[in-house]
Amino acid sequence: MPRPVSPRAALLAGALLSVPAAAPAQAPPTWTLPARVVASGLPGAHGVREVGRFHAGGPFASNPEFMLGVQPGRVLDPTRVLVAVDGGGGAVLSIAAGARGVVVPADLARLPAGTGAPVQLYSAAAPSFANRVHNAGARTAAEGAVASPRYLSVNNAFGRPWIANAPAGLRGEGTVTVTDPDGAPLANAPSDAAGGVFAGRRTPRTGVPTSQGGGWLARWWNRRASGQLTPGALDAGAFGTALLGASPDGSGFAVFAAVTGTGAVAQVHVREGVDGLAPPGTIAVGESDPGVIGMAFEWTPRRTLYVADARRDRLAVLRLGDDERQFVLERVDHLASAWLHEPVDIAPALPEVANPRFASGTTLAGGADLLVANRGDGTLLRLAQDGRAVARAVLMRPDGRPVGPGELRAIAVSSDAQRVWVVARRAGRADDELLAVSAFDARGPFADADPATAPGAAALRTSAAEGARLFSQDFTAATGLGPLFNATSCVACHPGGRGASANEARFARRVARVDPRSGRVLALAGADSALAPRHALASDAPLALPRAANVVSLRMPLALVAAARLDDIDDAAIEAQAVAKGDGIHGRVHRVAGPDGHARIGRYGWKADVASLDEMVAAAFSDEMGVASALAPRGRPPFEDDGAMARAVAAFLRAGPGTGPGRAVGPALVAASQERAP
Repeated sequence: MPRPVSPRAALLAGALLSVPAAAPAQAPPTWTLPARVVASGLPGAHGVREVGRFHAGGPFASNPEFMLGVQPGRVLDPTRVLVAVDGGGGAVLSIAAGARGVVVPADLARLPAGTGAPVQLYSAAAPSFANRVHNAGARTAAEGAVASPRYLSVNNAFGRPWIANAPAGLRGEGTVTVTDPDGAPLANAPSDAAGGVFAGRRTPRTGVPTSQGGGWLARWWNRRASGQLTPGALDAGAFGTALLGASPDGSGFAVFAAVTGTGAVAQVHVREGVDGLAPPGTIAVGESDPGVIGMAFEWTPRRTLYVADARRDRLAVLRLGDDERQFVLERVDHLASAWLHEPVDIAPALPEVANPRFASGTTLAGGADLLVANRGDGTLLRLAQDGRAVARAVLMRPDGRPVGPGELRAIAVSSDAQRVWVVARRAGRADDELLAVSAFDARGPFADADPATAPGAAALRTSAAEGARLFSQDFTAATGLGPLFNATSCVACHPGGRGASANEARFARRVARVDPRSGRVLALAGADSALAPRHALASDAPLALPRAANVVSLRMPLALVAAARLDDIDDAAIEAQAVAKGDGIHGRVHRVAGPDGHARIGRYGWKADVASLDEMVAAAFSDEMGVASALAPRGRPPFEDDGAMARAVAAFLRAGPGTGPGRAVGPALVAASQERAP
C-alpha cells in the first residue's frame, strides 16, 4: 500500500518543484468573440455549469421520478445552464441555453420550479430545500441546499449536482451539498451524520471500509468506525468544488474536492464524510471575498487537480495518489504564464462526457486544454497543461462594449465543447449577466453562439456558397488538375452534392503487393498499399494498374450527407469505445498528426488516418484530382490550394442538405452530376 504523503510536506516539495513557465516568445493569437446575452438581472451571480447528460449507471436513469427532471424543458434538462446567485439568501437558477436577453425578476420566489420557462428555480435558501426535508436526523438537518452558493459541479457519471456554499462569507463555516432533482439535499443519503449537507467541522470522516468489493450490500456493511485519515475541514467558506470520481476505497461512493477560504482543499466522501487533502495556504485567498475559486480535475493519464490561484496569477497543480482509503496529495506544482491575470475560474476546454466513472463539467477529457477566466484583464485564455498559452479571447457584448478588467466572474464549457458560458458584471452595475460565446483555439472561434444572426454568419454563408461552386466545378490543368487523377470534379463521385456514386468507374483503386508464399504485404511505392489513379493529363486512355500490384481493392466513394457530424464527436466518446465488447476484441484509437504537427484522433479515411473534415476534403482534392492542398495530411509543395478551397467545400458540407447554400445550389449540383454520369 502506498504510504500517504503529508499535505504540508507535499506543498513544500511542490514549492521546490514549481518553476513558472517562461514568457512566450510571441503572443498567442487573440480572437474577438461576439457574445449573446442569455440572461441579465442575476443578483450576485457566481458559479455556472451546464447540466450535461447523466449516464445510465447513475440514479437519474434508474429512478423514474428523477428521469422526469431531465426531460426537455425541465429544470435539469441536460442542455440547460445552472447559475449560482446570492439573491434572496442564495439560489441556483436553471436557464435555457437558447434564451436571449431574459431579465431575471428581483423576487426569485416568483420563478417557476418545473415548467419550460426560460428561467426556473432549481434550489433556494428556503425551508422546502433544507436538509431536514429528507434527512431529519442529520447533524446538519437545519442547513439548506444553498446558502450564498459559489460553485457547481455535476456528477454526470453516477451521481447528482454538488454545490459549494459560503453561507457566512470568507471566514465562516462552509458547506458542500448534494442535491436531488427537487433541489433539496439528497434523500436516502449514505451518510446518517451529514445527510446531503457537509458543513464545517460537524461532518468529519466517521468510517472506513473493512474490505474492497463484495457487492452492493457489502459496501454498506463492511465498514468500521474511524476518525479522519487526513486532518481537514470546511471551516471556511467553500468557493469551489470538483468531482474526483469514485472513492479509492472500493465502495463506489463519490468523492468531491472543495477549496475553502483558508486556501485549503478538502475531500468529501458522500458516505464517510470530510478529510483533508491540501493544507491552508495552498491557494492565496487574502482578506477579500474571491467570489469563486475555479477547479478542474484530470483523471487520465494521471490524477491532477487544477485550482485557480488568482492572487498569485497562476494555477496550483495538485498531483494526487491514493492509499486505497482516500485520495492523498503527492505534491503541488504550479502553472504560470505571462497571460494569466487574476485567473478566477477554470474549466475543461473539452469536458469529460463519455466515461461512466468521471463524466462531469469539471473533469477534463484526456489531454484537454484548460480554459481560464482572467478577471484581471477580462480575457479568456486557452492554456495547455504544459503551461503553453494556446489562444486568447476578448468578449464583445452586442452593444459593442467589451467585457473589461474586473468584470469576469465565472465560466463553464458546454458538453459538446462548442460554447462557453460566461458570468460577467458590467462596470457600475450591481447585477450580473450570463453570456454565451463560441469556444476557440489557435485556429480561431469554433462557431458563433448564434450562427444565424451573429457577426460572421454572412461570411460563413459566402464560404459555403463558394464551396458549393467548387464542388461542381470541372477542374482543368489550368486550375490545378493532375497530373494524375480519378475525376475532374467532386460531384462526379458524389452526385447530388453529398451522395456516393455506385458506378464502378468512379471507385478508387487501392493496390498492394502480397508475397505469394508467405502472404505478407510487401512495400509498394514506399507504402503497404497505394492509390492507383485512373487518368493522366498526358493521355486520354485510362491508366493501367501498377505492374508490381497483385491485389486490387475497389473502394466506393463515401456518402457525405453526414460527414461533417464526425467532427462533432468528442474525443472522449471515441476513446470510450476502444474497449472489448465481451469477445476480447476491441478497436484502437488512431492518433494522426495534422498539417500543423499536432496529434489528434483520426475520424476520416479508410483507416481513420485523417483528423478533421477540412483535412479530409484537402486529401480528396490531392488524391482524387491531383489538386495539391496545403491542408492535406501528407501534402507536398507546390500547392495549388493554400487551404481556402478545402475549407470552402468543408463549409458547404457542414451547411447540410436542404439548408443554407445547399438549398440554392442543390438543383444545379444534381443536374451537373446527371450530365457527367457515364
